[in-house]
Amino acid sequence: MNIKLRSTSDGLIYIKQSVIINLKRPNSLEGAKALGKPIIINVNHIGFLSHNIDGNVTFFMANGFEISMNVFYSEAEEVFNSAKAGIALEVAS
Repeated sequence: MNIKLRSTSDGLIYIKQSVIINLKRPNSLEGAKALGKPIIINVNHIGFLSHNIDGNVTFFMANGFEISMNVFYSEAEEVFNSAKAGIALEVAS
């Protein structure tokens, strides 16, 4: 089983590197790109979950970064809500 998204009881969200389309800070000169390992983010640093202007499911972070992913909105929403509630959950591909 290949896990795309995972939430922990500590409020962390693990995002598998292969589902990340883009990791960037739109107002900076250069964007950032994740390579190799999963991205780990604290759910309390997420401003909101929505679609970006390209139509990709995106976590909009409080620090200005956007993490765009190739997942269904319902999967990202379920993991986001589980992390907020402190519930461990895995979404497999």
